[in-house]
Amino acid sequence: MAFQPDSLLKDAAEVIDKRLPISHKERLTVSVSPDHQSLTIDGLNDEEQEVVKEILRKEYGYHGLK
Repeated sequence: MAFQPDSLLKDAAEVIDKRLPISHKERLTVSVSPDHQSLTIDGLNDEEQEVVKEILRKEYGYHGLK
């Protein structure tokens, strides 16, 4: 199932803003793949990206998110 890219970007920004204890949030770049199934957050390491994705899966309903 493809997600709406605008909703996914908005929800990812919300998770980053409210849930990540980092000081460089304004330097992050969030993008959605062309098939709208994958999220990339430039400026976060792999572990931090996976935390954001897991929150989106569990709390926001993006179950097929890669």
